[in-house]
Amino acid sequence: MMNSDALSCKDCTSWQELLLTVSILTCWLLPTTAQITIESVPPIAVEGDNVLLFVQNLPENVQTLSWYKGGKLLKMFEIARHVIATNSSVMGPAHSGRETMLNNGSLMIKNVTRKDSGYYTLQILDTTSRREIMRAEFFVQRPILGFRKHPTSQLKIEFVPPRIEENDDVLLLVYNLPENLQGFVWHKGVFPVDHFKIASHSFLTNSTMLGRTYLDRLTVCSDGSLLLSKVSQEDTGLYSLRTIPVDLMSESAIVYLKVNSK
Repeated sequence: MMNSDALSCKDCTSWQELLLTVSILTCWLLPTTAQITIESVPPIAVEGDNVLLFVQNLPENVQTLSWYKGGKLLKMFEIARHVIATNSSVMGPAHSGRETMLNNGSLMIKNVTRKDSGYYTLQILDTTSRREIMRAEFFVQRPILGFRKHPTSQLKIEFVPPRIEENDDVLLLVYNLPENLQGFVWHKGVFPVDHFKIASHSFLTNSTMLGRTYLDRLTVCSDGSLLLSKVSQEDTGLYSLRTIPVDLMSESAIVYLKVNSK
């Protein structure tokens, strides 16, 4: 879908001021019941780092926990399975020798490489045979996906408000967007393919194209910033901004958006 009316920097600044005011005036309420969450620590790693997929609020009636590489629950992708009753773990076909499964369900991956980037799935089976499936994601960079980093790059993204809850409007505020660009592209995740494209903007034609999934919830600013309305838990994950330069010296920035339950 084409839209020639990208918001100006001034418009985005007004949104920033409004969202900051709302975040100050809002009283954050703690959830009445704790929900299972997974946090990637860190969500963006460098080759050789250790990454912890940290599981929180695990219920007491858990029987087994199984981690898989990717999004499919197939035996060939199983990394490890942990049995609570015996406090024992069994390694799966996808175990590389660098993964350690903790008794709280968390998964430690040591000495990560770029091939480790992507989604990981946790299957939780309780004593009543009830199954719950959750996913986590992290990205390992060397430079980012083979793009050369500009020597003077200061491209930066911040969230407004900094703490985000369900149904909030969040501004992914971009600083220091380079000049002399053909345009820029936003993706959900880190892989620059059309399937994960959120939006793209062309300075040559002053036009914006929005991805179908975010069509009614997205506003693109001419300074590269992105306004995402009424976020949900499904919006949690990595977001990447990539510039389309004239001199082929592309710059990229990646952030991890976490949407908290109210």
